[in-house]
Amino acid sequence: MADSKTGSSKLLWVMIVLVVLSLITAGVAAYLAWQSDIGGTDGDQAAEQTVREPPIFVELEPFTINLSSSTGSSRLLYIGITFKVGNQQTKAILEEYLPQVRSRLLMKLSDEQVDELTTAAGKEELAGRLVSTLRSPPLADDQPELVIDEVLFTEFIVQ
Repeated sequence: MADSKTGSSKLLWVMIVLVVLSLITAGVAAYLAWQSDIGGTDGDQAAEQTVREPPIFVELEPFTINLSSSTGSSRLLYIGITFKVGNQQTKAILEEYLPQVRSRLLMKLSDEQVDELTTAAGKEELAGRLVSTLRSPPLADDQPELVIDEVLFTEFIVQ
């Protein structure tokens, strides 16, 4: 009977040691997690400082324009244009001079050839020409440079 008591007491001591080790491990893990939360606040502040600004768009009403084709027949272009601009100042200028903007674009688009507009490369080149048309000459005498990041064709039908 003496052997069973020593075996039970050894088992009890092993269980107590395992429980103590588990508690120490859990305490260390909790401490490390708490420390990483404290250290992570600097990263959160840096993330808050680099707030993403929403894009600025200027949308124009769609145009319908007569185009000339290489065959001599008259064709139609129905086009919707949205400009992605770099700052609020450019947006304000485009909106303030909207009739002038539409007129310049209409004149430029009416000079285009149908064959060039039906390809993706032709549309990319057209986008560049439209930006150039709006930048030069300036819409106003004391106008800063227009920051137009992208020309988006929201509607594009050649008939």
